[in-house]
Amino acid sequence: MRTMSTAPKKRRSRTRRTSIFLGERHAPLISRVMAKAIDTVIVTAMFFLGAAVWTPFGLVVAVLFAGVQDGMWVGQSIGKRIIGLRVIEDHRGLPCGFRNSLLRNIPFMLAIPFAGIPILWAVFLIAIVPILVLESYLVASLESGTRLGDILGNTLVVEYLDDGMHQFN
Repeated sequence: MRTMSTAPKKRRSRTRRTSIFLGERHAPLISRVMAKAIDTVIVTAMFFLGAAVWTPFGLVVAVLFAGVQDGMWVGQSIGKRIIGLRVIEDHRGLPCGFRNSLLRNIPFMLAIPFAGIPILWAVFLIAIVPILVLESYLVASLESGTRLGDILGNTLVVEYLDDGMHQFN
């Protein structure tokens, strides 16, 4: 006699298995920039709120939040959630977890301490401009639209539809 399991099946996202260097462009650059701008405002607010208590506390809170934000809310930072994007693990197509989020956000996490220390603002500006240029160049020039952080974290940013499926342009 054959029994049927009543346990719900795990839903997997419909994604194309692809290397981060190949395949179609996933999330449009302008959407990614808008989501990052929202996330930057939130990280900056967290820094200043934490710094009101104690400056090093604000710095730690901002760096940690910037690192794990893409692993929260099933692969969506607040900015990505508002804009309709999701970060997925490239090889599995599952939402980005905390480990991948930390890896993909290393370039930004390294820049935050410089922004939080008044004397180092000049160093911050000197450091952030090349990082932003490199990130933008990679997103615009690679077919997959990946940036340095996506390469480090082995992730992709895709448009996320309300029905829970990933959309590829």
